[in-house]
Amino acid sequence: MIFRDRSKLSPRYMPAELPHREKQIHQIRSVLRISYDKLDEFPLAVLQIIGPAGIGKTSTVLKFSKMFEDEFRNNRLRLATAYVNLKLQGGNKYTIYRLLLERIAPELPAQGMSAEEMLRYLLRYLRENKIYAIIILDEIDYLIKISKESSGIIYDLTRLNEFDPEKPCNVKGVIFIARSTDFYSRLDHAELSTLGRVPIEFKPYSVSQVSDILISRCLEAFNANVIGTDIIDEVSKFTTSGPINGDIRYSLDLLLFAGNIAESTGTGRVLLDHIRKVHGQMHPSVTTQDLEELPKNQILALIAVIRALRSKKKQYVSLKEIRLHALEIAEEFGLKKLDIEDYLDDLNTKNIIEIRSLREIGMHSRSINDLEPILQRHVALKGAQKSRIGENNN
Repeated sequence: MIFRDRSKLSPRYMPAELPHREKQIHQIRSVLRISYDKLDEFPLAVLQIIGPAGIGKTSTVLKFSKMFEDEFRNNRLRLATAYVNLKLQGGNKYTIYRLLLERIAPELPAQGMSAEEMLRYLLRYLRENKIYAIIILDEIDYLIKISKESSGIIYDLTRLNEFDPEKPCNVKGVIFIARSTDFYSRLDHAELSTLGRVPIEFKPYSVSQVSDILISRCLEAFNANVIGTDIIDEVSKFTTSGPINGDIRYSLDLLLFAGNIAESTGTGRVLLDHIRKVHGQMHPSVTTQDLEELPKNQILALIAVIRALRSKKKQYVSLKEIRLHALEIAEEFGLKKLDIEDYLDDLNTKNIIEIRSLREIGMHSRSINDLEPILQRHVALKGAQKSRIGENNN
């Protein structure tokens, strides 16, 4: 047996310890340091967490929020955490504020209220029930890039204490997570002022830090004597090189797929050849988490791109060629049609495909043959999830 628990290699798994992120947890705590005897005297704190993908930003913030909740509980107080991934769940102001309301007060109805009314209702609910809250908005830079309403969201949430200035604001922190500060250029002076210009920066992991993280994960994911130090060293080197630049999600995928090869071939342990083979086939900017997060129609559009590239055996194909495969895919999956233009734009924004022009659409992947079966499985999984939701609603 190769795996003890392969779910421990999932980017969604939250380990008990986060090696090499203690400094950042301390920095967040220093900004949100409060007196539990005089909570209402402390103003709303606004934080920015900045750093590339896959280097522990979200895990660190969620880890801190859990520790903060425990501190409140030990002081006989209640803290609620409202986390929203704007790349997955965002869209417009109404949708985002409804999600915040659902995270903190799921029993309250949002129907019939405007976006601003939901925020006021949320603040009043927190005060009346003596609940405090932290709001975490992940991928804020992605939302700002695609939405005209995004700057208004920043303005609203950084000024929650001004909605009713005569009363205390029970939201004690608003944390924005982004991959870089490039989104500053899309904000006006007032929004930048309330946001602040001093982010907490997360640097990419070094080779030794990646090794420490992977050793910890491998102990949980693999059986004894399956992963050697030579494997950890090789994966760490790949992970810290360009264009991956320390993305731990990539190294987890590398170990998972190499483990699958070892399991299917019966070698009894993961070999360097397995690691190098998977590394040669993987698309550095597309991880299993990225694929899991794609809506069904974006996955189908990506399959159309892959099939067009494979049939033409070229690095780039035209939109017309992709449309032909989209027609086949729509029929294959029982859809009336698949209008792929918007979905292709979304995939391009997420850096999963590259659109140079309507005649040049491609992917950076050196091998796309293994990608379609993975996408097919995700389509099937999303269909099964939708069926279960329908059954539960009935």
